[in-house]
Amino acid sequence: MSLSAPPGFVVGLAVEARLLAEALADQAPGIAPRIACAAASAERAREGAVRLLAEGAGALISFGIAGGLAPALAPGDLVLAERIVAPGAHPIATDTRYRSRWAAAATAAGLQYVGGGLLDSAQIVSSVADKRALYLSSGAVAADMESYAVARVAAEAGVPFAAVRAVADSAGRALPRAVIGVIGPDGRPRVGRLILRLCMRPWECPALFRLRRDTDAALASLRRLLGSLGPAGLV
Repeated sequence: MSLSAPPGFVVGLAVEARLLAEALADQAPGIAPRIACAAASAERAREGAVRLLAEGAGALISFGIAGGLAPALAPGDLVLAERIVAPGAHPIATDTRYRSRWAAAATAAGLQYVGGGLLDSAQIVSSVADKRALYLSSGAVAADMESYAVARVAAEAGVPFAAVRAVADSAGRALPRAVIGVIGPDGRPRVGRLILRLCMRPWECPALFRLRRDTDAALASLRRLLGSLGPAGLV
């Protein structure tokens, strides 16, 4: 399948950027990765997307983990979004050719995936009640903080856009308050801040361990997906 020039990837976390860079190094040695890390910021996602296009990216892909809203989604399940939705804004459709390519890779890797909508959220959706309310009001299956900003840049530039996300925290599981706001501007967790918060909220340690396990499941699915996609989908 012949698509456009090599895509640029916008991620929210440093661990997602590292996963992409490792996949590219394994599958296409010598090719410099086109990756921008937004550090869970819509504005940094927008700036990164603009930079990637200026560097020659022919498409934009929002890639990484997401929070589940649909009750049926489990940690590690993939969302190959059909559209990106945001409160008070028109939905932005994703590119069907890229979505078909990623869906074929997911099927080949034996991974569960859904389409549907991906919701833009200005902040982390942490409670089960909030997840349910957003699911009922938007119909979106998952939420993240970067995809809508990237989708807008792609739409304005007239280039293809896709969103590939793996569910980390499922709809039925609340996030521990200790993790809210611990991601630094480099996309890495500020460990000292997290430890201090856990000292003040030690009862959240079990929830943190569950979140780590679920996030590892999401990252493992993304790693398998990239391995199945092959170099043609990365460069």
